[in-house]
Amino acid sequence: MLGIDLGRSRTGLALSDPLGVICRPLDTLREKDEQRLVEMISKVVREYDVTLVVLGLPRPLSGGSNAQLESVIAFGARLERELTVPVATWDERFTSKLAERGAGRGSARDAIAASYMLQNYLDSRTESMGDDRIHEPQAV
Repeated sequence: MLGIDLGRSRTGLALSDPLGVICRPLDTLREKDEQRLVEMISKVVREYDVTLVVLGLPRPLSGGSNAQLESVIAFGARLERELTVPVATWDERFTSKLAERGAGRGSARDAIAASYMLQNYLDSRTESMGDDRIHEPQAV
């Protein structure tokens, strides 16, 4: 699985192990052009034989929606159309703050934030498997 923390100028990527148990920061893409960013993500999907993309949703703490959330949802829909694998979404609140604590404010922070988000997603799947329920990815 590939985790994505989408930003305006930098996008963090994280990659899970083949079993979907743990993940690691992979890379930070420095691309503002959406089409080129989709192409770069598509290349990563092919290179690492990714079977699912998990896109972090920047949900407001107060609930509801905002421009950033709507932008990420639109990007997720585009990824879903252009990639050959499904795209799920997952709440990414607080992952950037956690990443700042460990990596400061450099570009590594974005990949670390993606890793926190993806690990939360992986952990939720493990928890749901423990109670015999099947976890369905959230639709984009």
